[in-house]
Amino acid sequence: MLRSKSKTSLFICCILFLSSCGIDISGKPPIDELSISSDFKHIASLDGHTWDVTFELPVDSTFTGVVRHTSLWYDSSAPFMSHDILITTGDFASQDFVDVTVIAHKFFYHWDNARPSGTINLLHIFPASAEVFDQLKEIEKWNKVSISGREILKIDKYDADGKYLGFMTDMGCNTILVTSVDINAVGTPIP
Repeated sequence: MLRSKSKTSLFICCILFLSSCGIDISGKPPIDELSISSDFKHIASLDGHTWDVTFELPVDSTFTGVVRHTSLWYDSSAPFMSHDILITTGDFASQDFVDVTVIAHKFFYHWDNARPSGTINLLHIFPASAEVFDQLKEIEKWNKVSISGREILKIDKYDADGKYLGFMTDMGCNTILVTSVDINAVGTPIP
């Protein structure tokens, strides 16, 4: 009983600490505190930091498959980003055929027998609206989903004085401005 009370107290203390630091524990990006251009190519925060977004293609991409991982993430250097979602097809969708792990915005997989067929895509997500964010939060592991939007090549960041601070780009993943989310089926693990 004492151990249970300690865990509960620790959990409550962590929540209060995170909230007091100004972190929205829901994972929702501070959309009301950001000025986002209608074409999503320029973002500005209240403190004067700005980001320029360069898209890969002028058309949307769609990722459809089975979710093997979903998590919220907060990064103060890119506060408009909200999720990592790993979407798989073919052998990659089977926990009996391929082991997958997502750590620190990177995915790792392992198989024992024949090389797996199918696709595996880790999406780093910039939700286009609060409504899209809410839809993304409904996604759970093993759901069959379709997520669409424009893939992002690079995000450049500047401070309040316009000084260049660096850039963010994915390395083998897919950074994407999500404009459409469909949960096609709620699933159980695929053998």
